[in-house]
Amino acid sequence: MNARYPQTLPAVFDRALSKYADRPAISDGDRTLRFDDLDRQSARFAVGLVDRGVAPGDHVALLHGNSAAYPMLDLGLARAATTRVPLDIQHTAAELTGLLVDAGARTVVCDRGRVDAVAAAARDAAPVERVIITGGTSAASLPDADVEWVRFEDVLVDHTDTSSLSTPDPEDVAAQFYTGGTTGEPKGVRYSHRCLVANLLAVATEFGFGGDDAGFLSAPLSHSAGTFCDAALLAGGQVHLRARFDPETVLSTIDREGVTWTFLVPTMLYRLLDADVDLAPLAGLDRVLYGAAPIRTDRLREAIERVGPIFHQFYGQTEVPNLITSFPPQEHARAHDTDDLDRLSSAGTACLRSTVEIRDRKTDERCPHGEVGEVVVAAPYTFDGYHDRPAETAAVLRDGWVYTGDVGVLDENGYLTLVDRDSGVIVTGGMNVYSQTVERAIRDHPGIEDVAVVGVPDDEWGEAVHAVIITRDEDVSLESITEFLDGRLASYKQPKSVSVVDSLPTTRLGKVDRQAVRDRFWDGEERSVH
Repeated sequence: MNARYPQTLPAVFDRALSKYADRPAISDGDRTLRFDDLDRQSARFAVGLVDRGVAPGDHVALLHGNSAAYPMLDLGLARAATTRVPLDIQHTAAELTGLLVDAGARTVVCDRGRVDAVAAAARDAAPVERVIITGGTSAASLPDADVEWVRFEDVLVDHTDTSSLSTPDPEDVAAQFYTGGTTGEPKGVRYSHRCLVANLLAVATEFGFGGDDAGFLSAPLSHSAGTFCDAALLAGGQVHLRARFDPETVLSTIDREGVTWTFLVPTMLYRLLDADVDLAPLAGLDRVLYGAAPIRTDRLREAIERVGPIFHQFYGQTEVPNLITSFPPQEHARAHDTDDLDRLSSAGTACLRSTVEIRDRKTDERCPHGEVGEVVVAAPYTFDGYHDRPAETAAVLRDGWVYTGDVGVLDENGYLTLVDRDSGVIVTGGMNVYSQTVERAIRDHPGIEDVAVVGVPDDEWGEAVHAVIITRDEDVSLESITEFLDGRLASYKQPKSVSVVDSLPTTRLGKVDRQAVRDRFWDGEERSVH
């Protein structure tokens, strides 16, 4: 271990908090914290946690909406040498119970809005012993549960002497994030301090964050947005936070605060494009980061035409956070200007510190350019393993490579096109059909707003391709879709049946939840089109 440079989150943030002390760091519309405020308050919180018996390595769940408090709490947990477990505020009590049990989290830090869900989880066998609540509350307003309710204000100590805090090792587990669970039970993904420091510095470099930047984030900080927030702070920039996404609030804040970058999942971008608002503030940004779910090529082209080629795509997954490949603004401009739809629908090229290969699933041999296989990645910030799942860790993490489960193809210039998640492969008559390939083709149909493609049991073919669609035109039929796809897709890839819905279920990260689509289909809720 080389201790001559910072390799832990407390060490690297100590440098940044001191270096940019008098600059504004975090704003949420109600208050602004400078870097020195962030330093003092996170230190007081960390020392207070230790004084209350929270030990180094303890799993501490953070269940909190976007606010100026979130980065301070997150940093305080890191400075107390705990293993942070960020959880989505939209989790139900039942979901929380499962995650808290899996993590073994005895301490939860939450805002007032999440108290009832935490109490219900605690009553239902979750191991929670202590709940620290921000936002001010009184004991009389707290629900009945066998936990110690603690006001955040009562945890803070009056001094910022951090000598009582343990110094984490770079290989200690700094955080445990949970996968989305669209293809099975959520898994706890462990990251060491070394991994997260490498990732944050790589993010700051890849997206060009600097001290003159101001970001805007309304996506949950418990996911990718939190990484962007931390990376921007390490670069000395300011970040504006909002608790929810609203097109008018987004645009007015960008305009008023001199914002230079933001992060949007595709659904957010669509809502901005469809809203009756002036997009001039968005056009004034240096860059819009987008990712976390597939984007429709037609909507991306529309966005470029309306606000300019300011978009920077990233592709990653929980096991390789955010940075597997990226597709910067200049590449968007070139692909758009040359009408290169294949390039525009790609995920870009390998990030500065990642290596990407396509490998054959059966032989594990590297595939030649143009051949479909599994996306395999090496980077200094790959995860350290799944929590209490050694067999699954061994299957995914092999010889320093992460086997992503994503199916893709690399062209001769290194551009990656994602074909599907491995779990989304439909095997029909012995032929592999990739759901996203079919979805991309169907989305070009003028009468279709959106689509999810799944496999359904078929006596003759084993599985049949089924499309669940949102229509713009009630006259859309299976026949019209088949006619449209002739010449675009081989016949075996085309849907054999179609259902119409008003909306498609998505995960909390904006991805289409194919398992939920399958469930809804079998529940018979769609109106079949024959």
